[in-house]
Amino acid sequence: MSRWSPPRDPSERQNSPYRWVILAMVTLSGFLVMGFPTTSLSALFSEVADSLDLNLIEIGVIWGVGSGMAIFTALVGGAFIDVFGTRRTLVALCLATGCFGALRGFAVDFWSLFLFSMLFGMVQPILPMNFVKLNREWFASRQLGFASGVMSAGFATGLMLGSRLGATVLSPMLGGWRPVLILTGVCAIALALIWAVVHPPTERRASARIDIGQIIRNLRYVMRFRELWVIALSVFGVLGLMRGLVGYVPTYLREIGWGVVEADTAITIFFFCSLIGVVPISHLSDRLGNRRIVMAFGTTMMTIGTILMYLVGDNFWGVMLAMALAGFTFDSFMALKGAYTTEVDGLEIVFVGSALGFVGVLQNIGSTLTPPLGNALTTDALNSPFLLWAASGLFATVMLLSYGKRKKHSPQ
Repeated sequence: MSRWSPPRDPSERQNSPYRWVILAMVTLSGFLVMGFPTTSLSALFSEVADSLDLNLIEIGVIWGVGSGMAIFTALVGGAFIDVFGTRRTLVALCLATGCFGALRGFAVDFWSLFLFSMLFGMVQPILPMNFVKLNREWFASRQLGFASGVMSAGFATGLMLGSRLGATVLSPMLGGWRPVLILTGVCAIALALIWAVVHPPTERRASARIDIGQIIRNLRYVMRFRELWVIALSVFGVLGLMRGLVGYVPTYLREIGWGVVEADTAITIFFFCSLIGVVPISHLSDRLGNRRIVMAFGTTMMTIGTILMYLVGDNFWGVMLAMALAGFTFDSFMALKGAYTTEVDGLEIVFVGSALGFVGVLQNIGSTLTPPLGNALTTDALNSPFLLWAASGLFATVMLLSYGKRKKHSPQ
């Protein structure tokens, strides 16, 4: 057997060269199924609105329906991963994401687009939990931060390129927003077929079935871990900050007199700096043996950047610096929250999906509720929302620093 063949024994995964094949697939999947489709859709919203005669409120509903649905599907999705294993759930979720994502390209009005977006939002947010558990199965703690950083680099690259290429390159090339959404759906379906071949079929379970009672018992079990609450509440704060900041900044800058190109550049800086920082910062957590402190550094940077947005007004370089500081640690934080969740002391690997689902619920509550709460403050001043989102980042930092135990990672 070739040394690059999938190991037959799951216990050999963390020492097999094949783990790099799995990491490459996880990174590619993050790019094609998560990052690129997300920001390419936001870039295409003006075309979608013109085509389907949608107003700004309806566009906001379409944009938010995914996070809203993920609040309810995260726990069930985590349980599916635990029960059926990463291989079968990866194939099923990629297929469903591709089909529902492509169907959005056939929408004829608001309600059909809402329905297809709701179905898409039910399945797509579960995929990152699968990727995180897959990394935990294939990488030892000494390399898990690095692997998580590489995975998040795929997400970040997709987010950055989707915002730049979706509307300006792919739409003119393919003939509009519909073919772009159909193409991203087809890419997800193709990945499902590749995963079926690449992922070794070693997870078959004779009694694999979903039991609502078992889901509840698993949830009660993982909720006993104080360390998991620390992670979940910090993610609640960070996602509220990020979704609020990224969603509001382009509109805010245009309102204070910036041009469209300059306003969009601020968001590009956010994602570009996040891409630069994700692998080295994530790897630093491997070297230090402490995910939590590195995550707290990240939340502090995001908070400082958001406060700076409140202070700098329309100063171009001040805004660029603020967005660079806020973005530099975002994707590394997201990478480490997944790695840290899988390493909570006493948490067995069979409950990792349920733990990721629990964290995902608070993550999606934060990303759904905090941005509109910030936007509501614009009645006082246009820069007032940044104070709320900075407070959300400060809350995340306090949560992380409130846990006094320093987690050590022994070499494996």
